[in-house]
Amino acid sequence: MATQPYVRALEAAEFIMGPPAVKGTPMWRGRGVDAVRLLVDDYLALVRERFPAEVVEHGFLASQADNRRVFGEYGNVYELTDVPGDPDAQFRSDNIVASIARLERDRSAGPLVAIGAIMRHFPGSTPPLFRDRLVWPVVELNQLVEAEQADGVLDFHRSVVERMLWDIGIPSITVCTDELAGYGKVTYLVVTALPNRRPTVLATLYVLADGLRSALGPRREIIDIGFTGKVLATAAMLHMDARGLALPSTIAPVQLGVTAAPQSDPATCERWLTGLRAAGLRCEVRQAGDSSRSRARAEEYWHRTGTPLVIGLDRSPDAVTLCTRFPLHRVPLGELPAPERVRDLLDRHDTTLRSRSRRLLENTVERNGHLRTLCPPCAARPGVAVFGHVVPAKPGDCQECGDEAGQPLFLSEEGRFY
Repeated sequence: MATQPYVRALEAAEFIMGPPAVKGTPMWRGRGVDAVRLLVDDYLALVRERFPAEVVEHGFLASQADNRRVFGEYGNVYELTDVPGDPDAQFRSDNIVASIARLERDRSAGPLVAIGAIMRHFPGSTPPLFRDRLVWPVVELNQLVEAEQADGVLDFHRSVVERMLWDIGIPSITVCTDELAGYGKVTYLVVTALPNRRPTVLATLYVLADGLRSALGPRREIIDIGFTGKVLATAAMLHMDARGLALPSTIAPVQLGVTAAPQSDPATCERWLTGLRAAGLRCEVRQAGDSSRSRARAEEYWHRTGTPLVIGLDRSPDAVTLCTRFPLHRVPLGELPAPERVRDLLDRHDTTLRSRSRRLLENTVERNGHLRTLCPPCAARPGVAVFGHVVPAKPGDCQECGDEAGQPLFLSEEGRFY
């Protein structure tokens, strides 16, 4: 089976290891782990604008008995019978059972953010096979709220997820659906468009169904928010060109890559980079040789690894040259840019990524007829494939009959999608 271009781009960017894969499990490398951490940091900063979220890391092994008590027999998890010292183990990505138990034990409302360990740690002096195997990160937030607060708190978390995705150049639409009513009595799915113009779900947000809340134990309503490394995979699909990834600055492990020439003054370059780093910018430098081919290889490396900004020093005496993506241009700067100028250039790069992705989303929903404003009677007609209603709701005139009670709906002829 041919490897998808975005997977090859992630491999070339040193985010994940190349083949052989282990049953489709990606093995994450250093830059990928760094990007995951930056994404989680951005998410936590947004949540903490309103709530003092606590963070825990879990290792994907959960109690079979505890999870069966809540979820019953659940077909898509692995149950392990030979884990030393833990004969009651279940391999699962979510952590809601343990998280809610912790909140109840600590008499806390949360939110508690559980992050699935992106690196499997193996103690002992003998490294086992696949010691550095890494798995797709999973982030899950749980919070306890009074019933009258649940809708407002869920809407806050909707805005957080949408802002996080916007920070990495992914526009989105949130749809309230009853498709998963057995899990959430209020269910939000955050949707975007893939390059093949199909919708996909990047995050799920719930006010948990009463049956599950009762099984978990709390009196208060349970908010459950989740997203995975699919967010980064989607970013890779959307933000790439013939040279590789073009990462948004929020999650780029290196925001500015500098290519120095043999004649570049090391002391001047280091003073400049020290000032940028002191301002919170992530910078690295590579030394190129005298030849144009050597400079080109360095530039290609920065682009292959997803670095948003690339600056070449002394392509000609005292020259400072910016290389941009979308379009691929070299622009003389005249001088070493100060931190404010670098941030402005990063903002321009991010704006370009968002504009490209927004056009894709708008074209997708228009071509596929996903978004329509319909009144309840028109929405209930046979053949109208209503997937859910868009939130926040913006009432308008029905596009079929003109009734003022129209509601923006997300339609999906293919039914449920992921």
